[in-house]
Amino acid sequence: MDAKLRLVKNLFTKKSARKKEKKFVVEGPHLAAEAVDWIDFVIYAKDQPLLEQLQKKNISCFKVTQKEYDELSAVETPQGILAVIREQSFGLNAVIKADTPLIVFCINVQDPGNLGTIIRTADAVGASGVILSKGTVDLYNPKVIRSTMGSLFHLPIVQEAEVEAAVAFLKQHKIKLIAADLAGEKSHFALKYNQPMAVLVGNEAAGLPPEIVQLCDEKVKIPMPGKAESLNVGVSAAVILYEALRQRMNG
Repeated sequence: MDAKLRLVKNLFTKKSARKKEKKFVVEGPHLAAEAVDWIDFVIYAKDQPLLEQLQKKNISCFKVTQKEYDELSAVETPQGILAVIREQSFGLNAVIKADTPLIVFCINVQDPGNLGTIIRTADAVGASGVILSKGTVDLYNPKVIRSTMGSLFHLPIVQEAEVEAAVAFLKQHKIKLIAADLAGEKSHFALKYNQPMAVLVGNEAAGLPPEIVQLCDEKVKIPMPGKAESLNVGVSAAVILYEALRQRMNG
């Protein structure tokens, strides 16, 4: 048991451990239920309705004391159950399988909350997948996982993509590349979204690299008639994705 507790602690706190083990941790009954098909084992301090379902699937569940659990937990109000999850791996082919792909490509996004919001929004609008560049915050950072609210289990997410290679792949498959850029040439409302496309969003401070913007087919900006200079990247992605959904729903 001590070895399992050490593993959980390392997976919570060290990206290097997550990469080495190809595992990560989710906490709480909701996230554990979302990830049930990929659970390696469960640690719990409080009996949960979910445990019966897990045990029927022959998933090992280990009870610990509340003190032991609290020492592992990454949240202020522990819910008494966490699960170690086997990492799922996706290639670029996975995000273009839809009839009319709608992809979000995150380039050097650093804030865990922003990335979680983008993934959750992509799931909400029915996007076909998300691509994360090398240099983007770790998908399995506990703060990212919590802020996705389970959406990371609902759609393919490609990790550590080489930006130039991914751009070339998307172009080869006739995916239109849309740069969300403050210096964009047109409003995002003016874009026609009823076509295969990838929306590229960049770093919170620096935006998209200029050399990547130049490779895009369109550069769009979000109108801001108020006094705010910009929106954060999670909000920007959501605004654009919901305009895409509106147009696609209306034919």
